[in-house]
Amino acid sequence: MLLSLRVAYSLSFFNGLTEQLQTAGWVSTPADSLIQPNEETTYEASYLFFKIGTAKFHLIEKTSYDGKPAYKIVAHIDSYSGIPFVYYHAVYETYADARTLMCLFTFNRQKSGDDWIHTSYSFNFPDKEIEWKQTKDDKVIKEDILPLDRGYTDGLSFYYFVRRACLYADGRRTNLTIPIISDTVLSTVDMTINEAREPCRVPAFDFPIDSYRMSGHINFKGTFGVTGNFTGWISADSLEVPLKGDLQVILGNIVVKLKDIRGREWAPPREE
Repeated sequence: MLLSLRVAYSLSFFNGLTEQLQTAGWVSTPADSLIQPNEETTYEASYLFFKIGTAKFHLIEKTSYDGKPAYKIVAHIDSYSGIPFVYYHAVYETYADARTLMCLFTFNRQKSGDDWIHTSYSFNFPDKEIEWKQTKDDKVIKEDILPLDRGYTDGLSFYYFVRRACLYADGRRTNLTIPIISDTVLSTVDMTINEAREPCRVPAFDFPIDSYRMSGHINFKGTFGVTGNFTGWISADSLEVPLKGDLQVILGNIVVKLKDIRGREWAPPREE
């Protein structure tokens, strides 16, 4: 019988499961075998027949932040040169709690003309505040204090949160509501994982990969105008590698596919 599990802001989901699967945040667990340092995944985005850019996720290391076990994650998002109406270059860096994958500190820099705009998010849990600040040439241009009523993912930690959720769901159809922060907006992503098992083709491999389809709704407008309904596919194995996504952005619909994976041994599950 398929399991339908509504997770209110998803913290209770991991709190319950990780109590059984982890101790102290440092012991090797199935989740730790999924999320390992040095893994680097690169995705290529396409609009109609045009390839418009790449997004690269790199899990740098397992470390600590503010006394808590944490993962340091970096992402590079770059549009290709010569693409009309598309110019985007940004570097994102996040320290995510190793146990919950909620953000502890986030920093990004985005190119604006010849300059870089730097944005930082400091998650002050004792005072229940998020200190949000933007700077340019070392001068503060915007700042705000946001309420911290619960833990939040961002674009980077969300990527690994979904993978861990799929691992724990173990192929069962599961409904999630995941808290996420984008710029100064505190919102959620509603999604259903493990909707159906089906093959998926991506440029990284020359054969169809056994995968699970997922779908959902992004309840805010994020990087590059991503919003609304989406569909995705993730590998049907213990690494739960995201393979493909169909997303709504400023241009319309774009398709994002896995182009390369490095830093770990992985034999994708072939469609039988």
